[in-house]
Amino acid sequence: MQDRANTFGYWLRRRRKALDLTQEALADRVACSVFSIRKLESDERRPSRRLAERLAVTLAIPAEERREFLEAARKLRSASRLALAVAPLAAADPPILPAAQPATTATDNSPFVGRGFEWALLQRLLERLPQGEGRTVLVEGEPGIGKSRLLRELARHARERGFPVLATPCYEIERTTPFQPVIDLVSRTLDSLPSAALAGIAPVSLAELAVLVPDLRERVAGLPELSNDYPEVRQARLPRAVDQLLELARRGRPAILMVDDIQWADAASAQLLQVLARRARERPVLVVYALRDEELDTNEPLARLVESLRRDAGATRVPLQRLGPEDSASLVAALVDSRLAVPGLPERLHRESEGNPFFLTSTLQSLNAGETSLDQPATGAAGWLPDGLRAAVRVRLAHVPQAFRPVLEAAAVLGRRFDFDQLLEVRRQPEVELLDALEALVKRRLLREEPEGGIYDFSHDKVREVVYRDIGGARRRLLHQGVAEALERRDDGHERDAQLAQHYEQAHQWGKALRHMVLAAQRSQALFAMRDALHWFDRALALDAAHPDAADPGRLLALREQRGAARAQAGLTQGAVEDFRWVVEAALAGGDRARSLHALAQLGMAYRRADAYDEATACLTEALSEWRAMGDQQAAADTLYHLGTVAWSTGRNDRAIGFHGQAVEVCERNGLQGLVAVQAWHGRGESHFANAEPEAAIACFNRSLVLARGIGDRSYESENLMMIGHACVGAKGLGDYPRALAQFDAALEIARAADLQWHMGPTLLGRYHVLACTGRYGEAWSGIQETLRWLESLAQVRYQMIAFDFAGHLLLDTGRNALVVEQMERGIALSDSTGIQFWRPALQAHLAIARCRLGLRVDPVAVRALLEQTRGAAERYLLVRCLDALAELLLADDDAQASLQCADELLQLATSGGLRELEAVGRRWRGEALLALGRLDDAQAELSHAAALAETIGRVRLVLDTQSALARLARAMGDAAAAGRHAAKARTGEEAIAASLLVGLPLTPADRAASAR
Repeated sequence: MQDRANTFGYWLRRRRKALDLTQEALADRVACSVFSIRKLESDERRPSRRLAERLAVTLAIPAEERREFLEAARKLRSASRLALAVAPLAAADPPILPAAQPATTATDNSPFVGRGFEWALLQRLLERLPQGEGRTVLVEGEPGIGKSRLLRELARHARERGFPVLATPCYEIERTTPFQPVIDLVSRTLDSLPSAALAGIAPVSLAELAVLVPDLRERVAGLPELSNDYPEVRQARLPRAVDQLLELARRGRPAILMVDDIQWADAASAQLLQVLARRARERPVLVVYALRDEELDTNEPLARLVESLRRDAGATRVPLQRLGPEDSASLVAALVDSRLAVPGLPERLHRESEGNPFFLTSTLQSLNAGETSLDQPATGAAGWLPDGLRAAVRVRLAHVPQAFRPVLEAAAVLGRRFDFDQLLEVRRQPEVELLDALEALVKRRLLREEPEGGIYDFSHDKVREVVYRDIGGARRRLLHQGVAEALERRDDGHERDAQLAQHYEQAHQWGKALRHMVLAAQRSQALFAMRDALHWFDRALALDAAHPDAADPGRLLALREQRGAARAQAGLTQGAVEDFRWVVEAALAGGDRARSLHALAQLGMAYRRADAYDEATACLTEALSEWRAMGDQQAAADTLYHLGTVAWSTGRNDRAIGFHGQAVEVCERNGLQGLVAVQAWHGRGESHFANAEPEAAIACFNRSLVLARGIGDRSYESENLMMIGHACVGAKGLGDYPRALAQFDAALEIARAADLQWHMGPTLLGRYHVLACTGRYGEAWSGIQETLRWLESLAQVRYQMIAFDFAGHLLLDTGRNALVVEQMERGIALSDSTGIQFWRPALQAHLAIARCRLGLRVDPVAVRALLEQTRGAAERYLLVRCLDALAELLLADDDAQASLQCADELLQLATSGGLRELEAVGRRWRGEALLALGRLDDAQAELSHAAALAETIGRVRLVLDTQSALARLARAMGDAAAAGRHAAKARTGEEAIAASLLVGLPLTPADRAASAR
């Protein structure tokens, strides 16, 4: 038994009495009911976080004890749930993952019958969990068929086996409130874990969880603030954070996750539940989701979710059928009052209920209570709310004392689940009267009280439905208005906008309904629950159309603009276009030119987010023209930067150079120092970088870096450092690898501290590329592949192209030419499918080199065309790679003179731009071509220079290649000793590369043959 002297309730009561406060006085001071204080002091209920804080202030809890006081309030919930829901575990193995009982139905005290096949299947799946065989099961059926009962039996059986169980239901009233069932799952799991255990989860993941459960920030200090700049990243990160939490709590043991009534899960929760199911296949976790199959034909999101669960998670569907005559007879025999057990009763009730367990037990309860008679004629109509069931429920309701009916009606308007305080605020009647009414309704099994106390639920949603439908229209509107006003009086109203919107809409309070619809949409958008956000924006616009007086024209413009932004964020480009176009035209018609241009720029950026660059360019060009006509220099500079970024992203660096140069010129001429100047200098640096001018690029990045630090912009601070790192690597920059690594590490430190996830991908890739170039190939390969998978999950196509490029360099360095072909073809196919040409020439150059090394015919003409394409677009950072590839291909094609010409151009570009590594590459190919032409002395000079540069830079593969070429040259010159020395250095390089490959990158026979050649 729990030591009462250590409980929160005891502490609360002792402190209240020390201050000579009555329960009524304390309740009044902290703005809650006396009933709540009684429940808290008896440890039958936990306070909300805000109520606990108000209690701490009102009771003058000393500062040094306040944290302990709040922790005790939190532990109350954990202890009560654990005592009720979790099977005992060893003393050294504290219980985790508390199981919440699914909603109780009228069948709670009935025998468990008619589910032999389904029960055997679930038992088999439980037995396989210790062997690591996870599975997802979908329990389907009509309302009242026994889905919740089956889940409860499974939870009981799992706890008897010692398996942790985590379960939660979804509620219809919360179906448009983002993440409600997920919040419940996360809250229950967090309650079961000590704060110290949370150190096993990354701070960024904990910060994501704290968005759902704000109390977490009180338990874990120093969590990073999250950036909303790149919503795709956060959308992908939240499921991983929830998964990490559940895995931490499971601690390697088999576990059960159950969610009832997923047809009422909001869209964001449905997506996360899908992820959890998919990952269950890799672990000893049994995921069981229950749903009403009646909604599959009309609820498209539910149908998509079920199909996805079957396809991606391998879910097994378990449809529940109605009971047969024998099972119905068993229920009747167990539940019917002996006075009513007359011949033919089981058959009659089976016909009346048509084998639906809830309908059957509901009728039996009505008979046992004397609320209906066996002589009453059966109605026998079928359907989801058949006349027979409606009649049975109405008979039971008819026997409810009239004084209690308003309580039941108010509860029906509140929703399936409600608490005492909510109902008290709506009813505004004495607590004792309300408590008497609730106790009477619980005894009649119309309601039930949850074990923690003060929380009530209808015995079945069909009972609530009958009660709700029978309320008159005028009275229903008044009740909805009363519920909405009561919700707004609660201190956590900002989290209830979805419910407020629905209640005010039902109350015909159109203005208030519209306001809360917009707030609900914005809250959903902040949580990146985009389908829910769009649902509310759509409803708000539909309400405005039906009731034009609910919003003024300016508010309607803002609403369309907000929906456009949400649609663009969700990737619904066409819908975003429609909204932004509408705003542009409406703003122009209303004489609001600035708003029209702002919407036009948003339209362009929406296209850019969707990688629809032609459309983005058209919108931004039009906006630029208008800004210039208006004389808004800052807006013009900003638009020029975005135009330059679009051009650079589409492989038109020649145009990007012009746009970014103009943006910088506007900023300098007008003394602009804010974000627009930071962007302009950064964009100019990118265009210099793409034109193989790394020193000029670094100067621009440093200027942007100073400006970014001046305005405290951590995002551009990190991005400028990252780009300096890229300008220092050898394939496209200075060949200063120590400096590059230092820049990447500095950029990563800022990105991680400030949660700048958008910068993580290209920064990590740059860092891994440095590791590969300096000989740490195995570590680099693992990192590139892991980052690529992450980028694929985020659909960040441009950064995936960078990953494929760096993978190509690494694989060519290590002689894995067959794998190069496979990887480059993947990257090129991605480019084809998306229309994104970003860095594509580099992939095509890698592919040509690999095919050549595999002994396959490669047409140099095609590579020359690629070369001219990059030349025309002023993309020298890709042109040098094409020259490198063409020099090798021509040499392999025995055209040493043409190869020499390519090497000369490469060398000229490298020396003019300070590209030391590319200078070494150019001299290497000059030496190779001169060797083929028999000009041995000239070849020796070039190759020796190239080898010295490679050694200085620390480029491992280039050292190997130049030493191999020098060995061949020495043999051609008849200097065996020199040939031996150079060959030994080459072998040392080969051994170092082989030793670094800690992951499996096997050589194919074709690769071995190419290596031998």
